[in-house]
Amino acid sequence: MLETEDVFDEWFFNSFKRYHKLQMFGVDKPVLSMELSCNSSICIACEKPEENGFEILNLELPNKLYQIENEHDSISTSRDLKIKCGTLTDNQLIDMKTLFGKSKTILSEKGVNKVTIYEMDPHKSDQMIPLVNIDSKVESGQLAVDYTTDTLIIWGKENSHHTGCIFNIENNMKTFMIRDVPNDPMCIYTPHFMSKNELVVQNSENGSFDLYDLTSGQHVKNVNLPESDHHAKWFLNTAYTSSKEITTFNLVLISNSGTVLTYDLRNCKTPSTYQKELFSKCNNNINISIDPYNSHNYAVSGFDSNVYIIEKSNCNRNFVYKFKHEGHMFTEDEDLCQNTITSSALWLPMCGSNTLLSAASDGSIQGWQYIS
Repeated sequence: MLETEDVFDEWFFNSFKRYHKLQMFGVDKPVLSMELSCNSSICIACEKPEENGFEILNLELPNKLYQIENEHDSISTSRDLKIKCGTLTDNQLIDMKTLFGKSKTILSEKGVNKVTIYEMDPHKSDQMIPLVNIDSKVESGQLAVDYTTDTLIIWGKENSHHTGCIFNIENNMKTFMIRDVPNDPMCIYTPHFMSKNELVVQNSENGSFDLYDLTSGQHVKNVNLPESDHHAKWFLNTAYTSSKEITTFNLVLISNSGTVLTYDLRNCKTPSTYQKELFSKCNNNINISIDPYNSHNYAVSGFDSNVYIIEKSNCNRNFVYKFKHEGHMFTEDEDLCQNTITSSALWLPMCGSNTLLSAASDGSIQGWQYIS
């Protein structure tokens, strides 16, 4: 016990030199994913232990997170996450996406062949209100959303073949289907916007990805990675931000075997960065979040109890470690928790540069601004 206290004390005192902000919160369930719902709130998906369903909560961020350095507290300064509204799912959650700034969240559940759009208005109810059930007939649909165009992508299996359904959320209309996709029916695929008219879909089993034109629904090209790793799963993110309505040509891929690649889609023949063993191997899902202030910075979670800030170096085309957030290894009682796995990290640009919110499998949620 004394050794644990010494480790915590050392980390805590060092935090004064490493952080401008550091706040620790918690919920009583493992947090599996997290999405910004607006500039002042987040949606989290929590697993209900020993049950199939999930709990979805919309939480208001404390204004303490918005304080600038050395700013004094006022009487109204809130320090805790506040539950605004929530709901429960009856089935395993496949994916969750929010319509940023529109008080809506979209949930995809296993085995129901539909996704549901919920309204999050605490003035009406403390329960998220189901608005629309989109009957996509797609099994276990993975989601991508562009809230500026109200476009929803549902990507999954239909009759053992992968397909993409494109919906206009505002009109609740299916605009078209992407069929005859060159995919393996045994694999899982995840969609990501590159622009409002371009989509990248990744095979999680081997990391390969396909590009699609959303104006025509046509397959553009397939890109295979330089070498395969049959014992790893792959995860991807792009620098596209729908609020800015810009096109990005860059994407980053990370496997849970520790390999990191980046691609410039203007030249897909070879990755612009290819680095092995940057992280230790694991069997977990990996979350990648790209710094909105600097697209060369990535927050990576899921390998262990830490969140890693890595930076793409212009000198040697490799990644370097910029910062390691170790707060999730400690419980609220300051005990050392060796089995905690970070599940997600979000950049909070409205709270200042280098500011993030991260969550973990022990229910801990932490807001922090690191000193670079």
